[in-house]
Amino acid sequence: MTTRFMNSIKSVFLFCIALLGIISCERDFEDVGVALVDNDLFNTKDSVFNIIAYTRNVDSSRVDNLPIYNLGIYQDPNFGEIRSTFVTQLGISIGLDFGLNPVIDTVIVDIPYFSTRQTEDNSDGTPNFVLDSILGDQDMNYTMKVSRLATFLNTLNPDDPTRTKLYYSDETYSGESILYSGLFKPNKNDTALFVNRNFFEGSESIDTIQRDNLSPTIKFPLDKAEIERIFITESAETNFASADNFSQYFRGLLFEPEGSDGSLMSLTMSDASLNIYYTNEILTDEEGIDLNGDGDTDDLQVAVKTKQVLTLPFSGIRASTYTRDYAGAIVESFMNAPNVIDGEEKLFVQGSAGSEAELQIQIDLDEIRAENWLINGAILDLYVEDDEMNRNVPEQLYLYNADNNSLLLDVITEQNATGIGGFLERDDDTNNPIRYRFSITDYISELLKSDSDGEISRLALKSYHPTDAPLSVIDTIVRDFSWRTRGVVIKGNKFPATDETRLKLTIFYTEENN
Repeated sequence: MTTRFMNSIKSVFLFCIALLGIISCERDFEDVGVALVDNDLFNTKDSVFNIIAYTRNVDSSRVDNLPIYNLGIYQDPNFGEIRSTFVTQLGISIGLDFGLNPVIDTVIVDIPYFSTRQTEDNSDGTPNFVLDSILGDQDMNYTMKVSRLATFLNTLNPDDPTRTKLYYSDETYSGESILYSGLFKPNKNDTALFVNRNFFEGSESIDTIQRDNLSPTIKFPLDKAEIERIFITESAETNFASADNFSQYFRGLLFEPEGSDGSLMSLTMSDASLNIYYTNEILTDEEGIDLNGDGDTDDLQVAVKTKQVLTLPFSGIRASTYTRDYAGAIVESFMNAPNVIDGEEKLFVQGSAGSEAELQIQIDLDEIRAENWLINGAILDLYVEDDEMNRNVPEQLYLYNADNNSLLLDVITEQNATGIGGFLERDDDTNNPIRYRFSITDYISELLKSDSDGEISRLALKSYHPTDAPLSVIDTIVRDFSWRTRGVVIKGNKFPATDETRLKLTIFYTEENN
């Protein structure tokens, strides 16, 4: 029985080996056969198609619940001026109590920069950082104003309370009282805060406060007297009884840049806060220690001055505004009067409610469908305009269907928002930007199928943001978030046909030899 069973196993094993060999030979034969058929019956070609393209304005973009917020002023010769304000609510500890006889020492708004620490410290031993994600001149002063927010930030849509309110970059906000106004410029060395403490008359101590990673932060000193009035002198306990009560009483902070030029900072705000450093009195038995400096050591219930800090994080609703001024910028004429019939020589793409490019592929679908092409690839090339003002450009652009504001098929089939490409290619020697390349093979292939009755859609080109990625396989709508301000000028279609750097679509295909 055992011998018969083992013989059966051997037979099955040998049969499987033989079958695998046959399959392998068959695969090899098929591969060779395809090559032979291709050489004899089919021909691989490519064709270049023109694209009519021009720049269009983006009136506003969504600015709430972002990973990054903008603040500041930036002048760009290509794109003009952008001015970005910022508003935020504050978190509160329910039942907040400043204790007995509180005195405010310092009030600081603390906002971390994006920064990178260098391997070598400064000559004085302090950490050496480089500030990231800042556009413009970091050495130029401009005015920054911080106010108590007067505009109430609704959580629910006032027109439809069943829905959450969405905030867009063209909204306006007003301030109730100015808490700070002064000259500002980014400071990579702003890594420490010094807080003066006054415990007794004539006595003074200084606390040095730093983050654990010693990284630099923006520090706006707010008006102590005004904060003391708002939070202590004129505040009722009911104002701190709930988050809703507090947001009605103290609606938040409004940050406004003022001036004609400076720098625009990208900031996370998730780790930003308003910090109130104060002292209060805590009744304590001395028990052998002279706590009040009167020479006695056995006083009961001595009022001991104690250092305190109240941290109110930026939380709840946070939003930016983007104000644009294109006067005198190169983009002005291209945006105000685009040639939508013949296209343009230059295309301007910038985030933060800036500009996008609209593309119209010139293909006679019926003619090509009749040829019954087998599409091997469809590549869209966009070359960067070569000038000195076009260096600080986006690392990736995003292409989508402008007719219905939806993802292209290739994004869905690749199951990845970056599957269609759009990454910036740079010169290996100079690091100068060269081009963006998109693969839209599946989109074009579906259109050119012989049984297809689809029409070519207008395509739109925007600066890429992580929120452009679909949330699920059935999520096909492109969301209108746009907080990255970097812009790029791209060569359009109004160049000679012999110019390889003009905007074009190349389709690679296989057709049957006649």
